[in-house]
Amino acid sequence: MRRFIKQLKNGMLVVSYCTSCQKKIWPPYEHCPSCYRRTSTITAGKFGKIVEFSKSWLEEEKVIVALIDMDGILMLGSVLEGRGISVGAAVKLIATGATPEGKIYFCFRTLDRFDSYTMNK
Repeated sequence: MRRFIKQLKNGMLVVSYCTSCQKKIWPPYEHCPSCYRRTSTITAGKFGKIVEFSKSWLEEEKVIVALIDMDGILMLGSVLEGRGISVGAAVKLIATGATPEGKIYFCFRTLDRFDSYTMNK
């Protein structure tokens, strides 16, 4: 878990990976929950799709929270207000980190058609 937090503070999202099972593991663990071997970390992609989302009011600020599928890894994060926020919309991870209090955050933005085209290239 320390490796994960250290990378987040540097703005990089990494996930645990089991070379024995050849699986990405989320949330990150030091050992694979299937075979119990030690995991390594790999850099996660930056693109995903919205599975579900909800608008919420936190501290008098409107926040859109979404469940994002990032290549088989499901993550919760905020999505910047914009056009095209819908189930299935493509998003890009634009910020990640950990606050001094230890709260982890992920922030995404929706992609327009041009961004989606470049994402697939």
